[in-house]
Amino acid sequence: MINGINYITDESGIKKAILLDLIQFKKDGVTAEAIFEQLSELQILINDAGVEKKAANTWEMAKEKLKNLKS
Repeated sequence: MINGINYITDESGIKKAILLDLIQFKKDGVTAEAIFEQLSELQILINDAGVEKKAANTWEMAKEKLKNLKS
């Protein structure tokens, strides 16, 4: 693992973002090739990234919300 590659995760541990610390890379003398090797799984991370879909609003859901607002 190279210092300077940081993964941002959500509460459930799913990777959501990657931060690259360019200053740390420069301090450590890390090459771009070494970073690319460490990020070889990047396409897998991109493919596995889930975009959370909002639940479709249905007539039943709308009636339930209205019922809850009235009470």
